[in-house]
Amino acid sequence: MNSYLVHRTRTRDKHHNICKTPTSRLFTAPSILPITSYAANNIAAGITLLLPTLFGIVFEKFISKSGGGQVITLLSAALLSNISSIVSWIPKLPTEHVLYDWCWSVFLPASLVFALLSSSSKATESDEFSIDDRANTTKQCLQGMTLPFFIGSIGSIVGCIASFSLIKFSMTPTLTTSPQVASAILAGCLCASYIGGTVNFFAAAKILTPLLGDGGESMGSLFGSMAAADLVVMAFYFAILSTTSKSAWLHCLFPSRDVVATTTECTGATNESEELIASSFSATLIAITIALSSVSVATRFEQMVMKHFNLPGTMCAFLAVLGLFYEISIGAILCTMQPNRQSKTLSHLLYNSLSRISGIAPTLSNLCFYLLFAAVGTTADISSAVSGGPMALAFASLTLFVHSMIVLGGTFIGNCIGVLLARQGKWVQSSWEEVLTASNAAIGGPSTAAAFAAGLVPHDKGVYRRSLIIGATIYGVIGYATGTTIGALLAKSLLRL
Repeated sequence: MNSYLVHRTRTRDKHHNICKTPTSRLFTAPSILPITSYAANNIAAGITLLLPTLFGIVFEKFISKSGGGQVITLLSAALLSNISSIVSWIPKLPTEHVLYDWCWSVFLPASLVFALLSSSSKATESDEFSIDDRANTTKQCLQGMTLPFFIGSIGSIVGCIASFSLIKFSMTPTLTTSPQVASAILAGCLCASYIGGTVNFFAAAKILTPLLGDGGESMGSLFGSMAAADLVVMAFYFAILSTTSKSAWLHCLFPSRDVVATTTECTGATNESEELIASSFSATLIAITIALSSVSVATRFEQMVMKHFNLPGTMCAFLAVLGLFYEISIGAILCTMQPNRQSKTLSHLLYNSLSRISGIAPTLSNLCFYLLFAAVGTTADISSAVSGGPMALAFASLTLFVHSMIVLGGTFIGNCIGVLLARQGKWVQSSWEEVLTASNAAIGGPSTAAAFAAGLVPHDKGVYRRSLIIGATIYGVIGYATGTTIGALLAKSLLRL
């Protein structure tokens, strides 16, 4: 996703001639101006992320109390970022910044590690969750995600064909190729994106542009317009997923899987405020250190795999392995340590800190995901998407709508058929959490789907949450590996029509 934002920035600056953020005019001295402008840009980007994030958290905790905070964060960030296009006297806030890229490249994968650490404490009901029980839960979750993922991939293909057939691009001075050819290539790129994530959009474009014979110049600004439209539509898609995850009606159509809740035991905790603050602070530092170091190692691992095997998406898979390793290791340490409640030794503080990680990690994971929604809303330059190509916005919207309808209808029919087969043990029905995660794995890729899955399940159902994260990672990587090829084949098939 980070490379997507970089490419989108370059494409939009090239084709739409969008100026960079205006420099500050508070100081006119030549030696001070660059530093002041750079600092002002950083402060503005930080405020653009933090204000919507805090607003969304406050809304969900004190106003709604039933979800919707992430949607509020996304919408408020989009409004804050695009308000300068509506009100001329308000300075334009930066829509491209390294902080926004960090939300994709650092905070999003870190949220996956935090989610896995959230069940790292010693469980009082560990006997009920043996290795076989955990493996069986993961197996059922993977089977439940199989149908919606593959039906969703088919829905993406059908949606792109529908958009190709119904939405026609008009000739412009910059579009010198046939509108039908442009529609076919954009349908292939969007299909690749909606099967394996937006990274596949540009991978498919790299394969298909040589078919034009001019390096894509005859497409004019359509690639930039579709890239901007893709981001805007995906922003609203994330918002819809977050809202519908709380829908009681959809939970009735796709019943949740019966999973026994677990309780965590923190026997080393005390009621002394100073020790509580110290252990909580230490737990936060340990969790952040584990997450950031894991992201760094996983990033280098993915770079090596890309260099030798040209396979994207392995960072998320490696992070899942590292997160599970740390979770098991912390649980084993807590089981072997015998803390003395009256002791003030370093080992006692370490035990308290490790036992509190499971309580702090969900908050950190949620904060990372809120920052991601703020980054998505901020970088979704709605004015550029609309002015650059309303037809591109309609093209992407129709494709995603068809994908969503086919996922819902196909999975519901599959569940109805599965009622008969389930009695014979030959079918595992899909829960609503599994449907949402599978659709997200196809549209957003493994990192986004895994982080989203972590927030679907309550903290006391850590075994099921872990299974959803593993499923999001596996199917997201499958989409990464196959999306580009499927999109290129679809575009070449449409060109023959």
